[in-house]
Amino acid sequence: MKNIIILILILTFVSCKAQQTVNLNTFNQGNNVNKYFKDIDNHFIPFLGTWENTTGEITLRVILYKTERKPYGYPVSFYMDRIEGKFLIIKNAGTILEEIIHDSVKYYPISGQTLTSVILGGSSNGISLGAFIQDNSVDENTIGILEGNLTMKILNIGNIPLQADWKVFRKGLSIQGWDFNVPTDVILTKQ
Repeated sequence: MKNIIILILILTFVSCKAQQTVNLNTFNQGNNVNKYFKDIDNHFIPFLGTWENTTGEITLRVILYKTERKPYGYPVSFYMDRIEGKFLIIKNAGTILEEIIHDSVKYYPISGQTLTSVILGGSSNGISLGAFIQDNSVDENTIGILEGNLTMKILNIGNIPLQADWKVFRKGLSIQGWDFNVPTDVILTKQ
């Protein structure tokens, strides 16, 4: 029995592939398999947290957080740190009349799943964020979810509060009347 256990341990050890932790900036520089692309240089830190823009009585609140070791590939072939996020569109934020017009965290009864993250991206320099965004605040009965690309560029590095230029671009063909509800060109302030 002891020999069988030793043999199983040896086979398990030999069959395990060592995962190498490397800097996120080295992604796609060679073979990505069995690597963990980590935000070693902490380029994500300036973006993490809550950001807001208020135009008139409408506030866009964006909450960004870091997800470590997010698996990629099927079967999983590598892992990567990513910035993920969600948003709220609020009328009269901070007042007694505050009303959440839209929360991107949404339950979809057909699939039985809750979508908790609609922003997925990263930064390689701590100044610019590139991401994918899903605007699920549009009329899903006629349009569905609008997908786009998002850029967020820090405007005042080293100053408090941080401000960033937020831009959302349509992905694919534009169809008249199918527009983002989420603001597409505003300045956000870190809260």
